[in-house]
Amino acid sequence: MEEKNKRKKAFLAKAIAERSKRTQAETVKLKRIQKQLQALDDMVSADIGILRNRIDQASLEYSCARKHYDKAESEYVTAKLDLQKKTEVKEQLAEHLSTIIQQNELRKAKKLEELMKELEVEADEENLELEIEVEQMLQQQETEARRQEIETQKLAQVAVQCTDSQTLSKGHENENFRNVNGAA
Repeated sequence: MEEKNKRKKAFLAKAIAERSKRTQAETVKLKRIQKQLQALDDMVSADIGILRNRIDQASLEYSCARKHYDKAESEYVTAKLDLQKKTEVKEQLAEHLSTIIQQNELRKAKKLEELMKELEVEADEENLELEIEVEQMLQQQETEARRQEIETQKLAQVAVQCTDSQTLSKGHENENFRNVNGAA
């Protein structure tokens, strides 16, 4: 039994030694794996740090852009409301101007009608006066034309008489001449 116990002890020692070797080998493997994992963790940590910095920078830029957008949107809304108000005022003023022009044209039309009525009355009176003047002028022209005709006739008669008397006097002269010649 002693031998059996020795063998068992030796077998146990051998088993413990083998296990110890395996444990050490696994420990070395685990340390190597831990180093590789640590290297991966370090790389990931560096990438995460870079990404966190970029995210922080992007957050700041987003915040600035958001403020700028909100400000621009507010200005846009304000400008749009102002544009609508100005458009309404412009349309109201244009409408008012159109109304004023239309009323003024109506007033002008009424005034022109009144003036035309006054002018028609005056025109009728003026037409009468003009007609009277024209008739008088025509009568004067007719009278003048008759007078000129009479004078022309008188001149023609005088000319005929002169011609007749010249012819007579030439005839008398010829008779006298004949008489004188015949007597001689």
